[in-house]
Amino acid sequence: MKCPYCAKEMIVGRIYEDRYALKWVAEENNKGILNVLPFVKGIKLTPNDISVKVHYCPDCRKFIINQDEIE
Repeated sequence: MKCPYCAKEMIVGRIYEDRYALKWVAEENNKGILNVLPFVKGIKLTPNDISVKVHYCPDCRKFIINQDEIE
């Protein structure tokens, strides 16, 4: 995948969960450590796996996660 910021090739890797599934939460709904609770609205990044595929650009220091690649 090409980086949308600099157009260089990105490195593919994975982010692994530890105890709880990774979840993206909007800043306005951020409850700190309580984000792991089921009633906090967010997008689970690792619903059926313990990792999520991530593209990383070392030049721009950006990570990109495609929601379509989350199973």
